[in-house]
Amino acid sequence: LLNCVIYGFTSRMDKVAIKSAGKTLYYAYGRVLMASTTLGGSLMSGGMTGKELRKFANPRVLMLLLSICIADAVYMLSLYQAFAWISPVYVTAIKRGGGILLSSLLGVVLFNESLAGRMAPILLIVIGVTFLCL
Repeated sequence: LLNCVIYGFTSRMDKVAIKSAGKTLYYAYGRVLMASTTLGGSLMSGGMTGKELRKFANPRVLMLLLSICIADAVYMLSLYQAFAWISPVYVTAIKRGGGILLSSLLGVVLFNESLAGRMAPILLIVIGVTFLCL
């Protein structure tokens, strides 16, 4: 519950920052801050060694990291653009409802999970998100 309250404030601050600075600049600053704190913490704890850094020189690892970076950029820039266009409350509801629907479908398709007992809640979420979008 506390997470939802905090997110309610921060998503509105995100919207103000996006409208002021633009979504691309806001995204770039966020990533620079995240990288500096993550790499700084790793360096301070002794986890960033030459041996560990050499693991990233593997072409397969580099391609995977590049793919993740591209997917993250598309996702976050789309999210920030949605924040700029409509209320963060609607964006969050649509994002969470879509995530539940997608994870349920992937569970059935990829892991042969049963939809028994899940169909009614999933349909209620889809109906609620659909009415929210109207």
